[in-house]
This record gives sequence, structure tokens and C-alpha cells, in this order.
Amino acid sequence: MSYAFGHLVGAWCAGKIYEYFSKKKISHYAWIFLLLGSLLPDGDFLLDWTLGYDTHRTFTHSFLFVLFSALVVYIIFSICKHPEKRQFALLLGSGILTHLFLDSFFGFGVPLLWPSMMHFSFSEGISYSVLEGSTFSRGNVIELGDQLRFAIVDMAIGTAWIFYLWFRKRIQF
Repeated sequence: MSYAFGHLVGAWCAGKIYEYFSKKKISHYAWIFLLLGSLLPDGDFLLDWTLGYDTHRTFTHSFLFVLFSALVVYIIFSICKHPEKRQFALLLGSGILTHLFLDSFFGFGVPLLWPSMMHFSFSEGISYSVLEGSTFSRGNVIELGDQLRFAIVDMAIGTAWIFYLWFRKRIQF
């Protein structure tokens, strides 16, 4: 499982690859939608933590969510008559797709065809599983240790990314 910084860096790399091959720059506001999209699928943790539901890696980790989210952004910015509505919607969807791609490398994968419980994973292939709660609510000590190690790696990725941006004079302290 990739965490926040891992998902942000993954989307940032996808954006940079797009800029390189298309020879087009992504606007500052459009970057917000790409990066927001990379984090949006894990918003279901809020329901898990606050209401006790076990919703992680369900609807928000599916192609249906990608289409729904992009369509909502497109409609909202169409109503506002914003000229970048298509780019905002596409980049939000692309950010979500990078999230799903990265999550497909870890564990049992993601239910891309939700509500089908068929999970797609690069490490375990295709499996049919019913989730028994999110990783954080299971309480298994070994899994908790694994999650802690992943979180520490994620913090290292985030620190390296911030250092890189500072070194390239993209941000200042």
C-alpha cells in the first residue's frame, strides 16, 4: 500500500511524463486536480475512522469512481464556464488512476469493477475477496508493524521529494 506521499509523488511523476512527451505544460491549477486525485480514493478512510464503516478499497478504488469524480468536476466547472474544465476533469481522473495503479502493486489489489469484489493486483493477480475491514481496524500486530514500516518509507519519500523541489528551486523555505 502506498501512502499519501507515495501517491503524490506517483501522480507528480505521471504529470511530468505527460509534460515531457506532449511538450505541453500543466497549469498550476490543473496540478492541484492531478495531486488531489491521487489522494481522493483514500478519503474513504474518513468513513472508516469516524463512523466505523469498512469502506476502504470499495467504490473509491474503482473505475466507476474515476468516471463519477471526473464528471462531477466537469459539470461544476461547466456551470462556472471555466475554460479549463476538461483539463481539470481529466487530470483529476488521471490522479485517481495513478492511485489505483500504485495500490495494485500491494496486497490483494483493488476492485476496479466494483461492485464486483474481483480485485486486480500485480503481485497476486485476480482474486475474488470480501474485505473484512480496513487494515487499520483489524488490529493484527504483524500487519500494524508492516503498516508502520510502509509509513516510515512514505515519510522518507516525502522528505526526499520536498528536498528535490527545494534543490531545484521550485519551493523556498
